[in-house]
Amino acid sequence: MKHNYFKLLLKFVPIFLFLLIYFLVTPENLSQNGWRAFIIFLITIYFWATGTINISITALLVILLLMITNTVTPAEALSGFSSSALFLIIIGFLLGLGLVASGLDNRIVNYFLKICKRENTILAGIMGITAFLSMIMSNTTTTLLMLPIIVRIARKTKINGVALFLATAFSANIGGVGFLIGTPPNILVAEVLNLNFNEWFFYGFPFAIIMLILLYLSFYIMFKPTSKMIKFRVENLGRFTLKEKKAASIILLALILWFTSPFHNISTVTVGLLAGLLFLLTTYSWNFFQKHTDWGIVFLLGGAISMSNALQTTGAAHWMANSFLNATGLENPLFISYSFVLFSLVITQFIQNTATAAIMAPVLVSIANTLNINPIALVLPMGISVSMAFLLPSATAPNAIMFNKSKIKIKDMAKYGALPTFFALMALFVFCYILIY
Repeated sequence: MKHNYFKLLLKFVPIFLFLLIYFLVTPENLSQNGWRAFIIFLITIYFWATGTINISITALLVILLLMITNTVTPAEALSGFSSSALFLIIIGFLLGLGLVASGLDNRIVNYFLKICKRENTILAGIMGITAFLSMIMSNTTTTLLMLPIIVRIARKTKINGVALFLATAFSANIGGVGFLIGTPPNILVAEVLNLNFNEWFFYGFPFAIIMLILLYLSFYIMFKPTSKMIKFRVENLGRFTLKEKKAASIILLALILWFTSPFHNISTVTVGLLAGLLFLLTTYSWNFFQKHTDWGIVFLLGGAISMSNALQTTGAAHWMANSFLNATGLENPLFISYSFVLFSLVITQFIQNTATAAIMAPVLVSIANTLNINPIALVLPMGISVSMAFLLPSATAPNAIMFNKSKIKIKDMAKYGALPTFFALMALFVFCYILIY
């Protein structure tokens, strides 16, 4: 009973403390609504960081607080749920489930395993297929899909199991940044920067490929996979089924329309909804979609976008940006951009990377406007950095899944994640430099 009371205090005392700050302190150069938005922002960070309330429930709490405090209008408080970004995450589920329901995902994995005959090529193949699937479907779904496959490989071969589990988790994180629909932080950042599928691909895909190469290099250094031939029996799936052919056609159609958008001007969301509707009509039922969609992520994204919009509408984001610049004294855009990359990469080890992106994006947009530089140069590196989280299980869903399903210890994840993190920091610095100069 005492434990329950303590948990209750953890949930509600911070709200009263933040409200006390609200009434006792009135900062200069910030409107009353902006101050309210900032206090709600602090409450959100607290609950996202501590996990005392589920992060998706916290997102709904954000909307309620914005409404009852009259910080923004009800329509503005609910703006996240009318955002195109919210539909992009739903589209990601629609397309990913199409691969799963048709069995095409299993065929893709089998094909890769057929051509990987050696220890080093199996490791590279696991990284490649995981990253590829994470670009098209949720990196969480990809990790769950790959889990039984790598367990089977680990049992039937002498390949280091820790290497396989971590390679899968880290590759899912990296692959997610390749396509716009790959992971929720991409969608949040693209919404703020008004980037379409092609524009995101121009930045995200090359970075994902470079990081995948660096990830393999780091695993080659740490685990030293050999070129020795390994006998591994791959399941014989026979010829392509009709469902697989339909799924492949729909995915191919969506990709072609996305990449050719400059010629026909059909929006990213329109193409995605078309592909999703085709899957619902030909491949799986609405009940299947309802059952296998992570609606918590949908609510999280809607609340995060509403919070971001409120910070910008009320001027709170601009005030936070000026406060940061005045406190640090940083003026060089490269150092400002990279400082947020470092900060985001650190805090995303402890809170969900979507939450980190939601916290940072509006502040960085305001800093970019203050310095009169392209917001892409500041926001995009941060948005990608939150997916380069390799040190702790709490950083991303793939990390958490592999930690829970394997016997990997936290110290081992941190140990083997250190070199990929170092490579990611190097790549992100170069990325910041290219974008700014």
